[in-house]
Amino acid sequence: MRFLLPIKRSLCAGLLAIAANSSPAFSQAANHCFTAETFPAFANAPLLAKMARGVNLSNWDTDHIEYRPNFATVRELFGQGFTHIRLPIFHSAFNRADFGSADLAEYTRWFLSVIEKLTGFGYAVTIDFHPDGDFNRLLRTNTEAGYRRLEESWRFLAKALQDTNPEFVAVEVLNEPDLTPEIWYSHAERLAHKMRQWLPRHTFVVGPSGPMRHESLADFHPLDDPNVIYAVHFYDPFIFTHQGAEWHPPSDPVRLSVGVPFPSRDNDPRIDELIARLTEEGHFHAVEEVRQIFQEPWTVKDIENAFNTVQRWSQKHGRPVVVNEFGVLSYDAPRTDRLFWLGTVVNAVEERCIGWTHWDYSDGFGIVDPRTHEPDKEALKVLLKSKDASIPQNQ
Repeated sequence: MRFLLPIKRSLCAGLLAIAANSSPAFSQAANHCFTAETFPAFANAPLLAKMARGVNLSNWDTDHIEYRPNFATVRELFGQGFTHIRLPIFHSAFNRADFGSADLAEYTRWFLSVIEKLTGFGYAVTIDFHPDGDFNRLLRTNTEAGYRRLEESWRFLAKALQDTNPEFVAVEVLNEPDLTPEIWYSHAERLAHKMRQWLPRHTFVVGPSGPMRHESLADFHPLDDPNVIYAVHFYDPFIFTHQGAEWHPPSDPVRLSVGVPFPSRDNDPRIDELIARLTEEGHFHAVEEVRQIFQEPWTVKDIENAFNTVQRWSQKHGRPVVVNEFGVLSYDAPRTDRLFWLGTVVNAVEERCIGWTHWDYSDGFGIVDPRTHEPDKEALKVLLKSKDASIPQNQ
């Protein structure tokens, strides 16, 4: 997922009004899910239990110091029920293979101190290798050179991480591998074998190629290693979760679409209003794409079906899976719909013994205001399924 800072618009300040006659509270977490009995072939049950509920701590290392997370708030979130942090890391020295640089040494000391702080709060931490466009370009355009650079990067990182506690620290091999499924699987097999020599007890996190979609996991064969957690990302329907995304091209329907609902229904007036506005503005290609996307309504059942695919894979292979990215860009999504979507995803994954980690902490998809460091209380209630969290069934 792309980082969005500096943030151009503040998080929505208004709180959702909870109707007295709205839907029942979301069910409590299935505590039986994350145990050695559930996944007997998995080698690190204590870590898996901690990865049940988490958040991505994006922008912890941003140059915009005022947008870095306040660790007092991070600690508060642990007290409220979050138990896992996904920590994206990357430094430009990896692009140059400059593993002896003073800047990289300082960055390494920095992320090790953050790991120590987070595990001291009680969190499990996944170190997510989250490269930039230049690194991904090398992976994509020169397969063997890209693999060597990735292996060299992990050789360096493994040395830095070797003394961390495997019951609290996992390592994610590569975020959203920009490779074909065949090439990525070959890379993952080779790299996992190497990394296991360097980190014999740490859990690896591995996902399918590309945007790590659930359909891609269905075709991904587990690695020959019992200490791997498999990961997917979930942002469906994309035009809803990314509506108004300012980093997309100006003519992209995702960028042009605001006020997109979830769930949608046949002859949805909000979709009709969006199509009318796009037509009036002359975005005819976007109009056709929006019509195609909403030929059939997007509903709770679509989300449940997606995670049925994940559950079937997990059960077939006896391997644990986490959704380590999901979220809705908050600027233009209707707030009630955003909260409903978040609650729907959490319900679906927890009912299927799938851990989750929300994207993100305080950036555009965030659950904490980056300026005040105040959590979005209504979003937390929905994510953590508090007893008083009730979300309207439809619009």
